[in-house]
Amino acid sequence: MLKSNDITIIIPYHKDKNMLKLSLTTLEATLNNKNLEIIIVANNINKLEINISDDLDRNKYSIYEIEDNLFWPGAINFGAKHASGKYLLFCDPDIFYTESWLEELIDCFNAHENVGAVSSKLINPLTNRIMDFGMGYNQFNTIHITKGLKFNHPLCNCDREVQAACGGILLTSHDLFEKVNGIDISMPYIYCDNDYSIKLSSLGFKTFVSHKSIVYHKGNTDLQNSKYENFKYLREDSKAAFYAKNYTKRKNDLSYWLQYVWNWYLNNSNNKQSNYYLFNFCTLFDKNEYVKYFIDSMNLNILNQKNIVLSKRDANNINLCNYISSEMIFSRIPFIYFVDDFLSLLNNKLWFHLRDISKDIVIDRHCNIINMYDIALNNV
Repeated sequence: MLKSNDITIIIPYHKDKNMLKLSLTTLEATLNNKNLEIIIVANNINKLEINISDDLDRNKYSIYEIEDNLFWPGAINFGAKHASGKYLLFCDPDIFYTESWLEELIDCFNAHENVGAVSSKLINPLTNRIMDFGMGYNQFNTIHITKGLKFNHPLCNCDREVQAACGGILLTSHDLFEKVNGIDISMPYIYCDNDYSIKLSSLGFKTFVSHKSIVYHKGNTDLQNSKYENFKYLREDSKAAFYAKNYTKRKNDLSYWLQYVWNWYLNNSNNKQSNYYLFNFCTLFDKNEYVKYFIDSMNLNILNQKNIVLSKRDANNINLCNYISSEMIFSRIPFIYFVDDFLSLLNNKLWFHLRDISKDIVIDRHCNIINMYDIALNNV
């Protein structure tokens, strides 16, 4: 049975002392005087960025200042070598903690069998919407399941077994970490946490996300955040390394998550119609894999489909009046809007005013299925 005093927290730090200090302030406030070993691996080729010892209490933290860019995998591996805990808890320096996050994380770990890793529900600090609550895969990309929903959406109010979870908060066994040789350093920017869960799965261990353990994650909400500002050029290399290594190991579970969310939708909505027009705004190369599932498994009768080409993935805003003809606004046939991100449709007040959207539905690439009326009311 995992207990809090069995845990070593490892914080990889690259730069931005003020962000680190605020993160640690929220960490201390929520640990409730628990005496955990906390290791900070400060690493940067610029020595001025990692001179943090004088700013922090060395009685609370074991601080290593390394004049090199270790990236996330290297910093985690370094911290693990110096950790004495039976369990390792990775915590990024841009995480901000809420009450009971650690207790809930531990409870999730103890509640399930064959657990290899557990992550929290990571939420956007600007919107209180979900950033990460478990991941799956379609043919070529990662699915961030229920991304964008409000953090307390009823669909997300239970623990979830997933293929991968965000390494920004990740609790795992020290022994297992060593058995799988830690974090793969060939994926320095992204996907190394996905890879870790795949390695655990190969040994028969599962990855879970805890619905009650909630933390804020700055992440890409601030493009000045060091990872996005300094190392974005490594994104494609990391993704290529992951898929070269794991293409046959990771499972395409798109159909599972579409059906999971569709079943929830049907149980909580009376809004399934016989026929639809499909407006396909999705930018994925394999978007037709989704459409085939809409027809064959979700039994949606699509009378006609219009493919709309957008120049940017995950567009911030799609003005429907610019892409769908005025004649179609007053059609009585319900619409399916298939998009990368359902949040891109929030700001369509004129469309919502002109069209009867009560029977329209929105589906996005992360398997969210939502009544357009709820989007218009910002109820999701």
